[in-house]
Amino acid sequence: MIHEVKCRPEYFAALADGTKPFEVRKKDRPYQAGDILAVNEFAPFDYIFGSEDEYKRFCRTSNEGRYSGECILFKITYILDDPQYCKDGMVILGLARCEI
Repeated sequence: MIHEVKCRPEYFAALADGTKPFEVRKKDRPYQAGDILAVNEFAPFDYIFGSEDEYKRFCRTSNEGRYSGECILFKITYILDDPQYCKDGMVILGLARCEI
């Protein structure tokens, strides 16, 4: 299954450069190890851009904010869903980047 999600620019950058190999998400989807997570860079309307050039990258507008059009695909390798470590209704997804 493919799960399409939005991701703020600062977290998207960390996913893109490999320093953040996980995602903390609401448990509002049937996530399973082996599924694909399609992460779309998204800036909500209250997001403060660092420059005019950064702002111009976000061209597609929705009711909630703007998309840059950048997307990275990850395979979900692990799901942490233990109430001892996760807030109620949240999961931590271990990710491996899909190379295409």
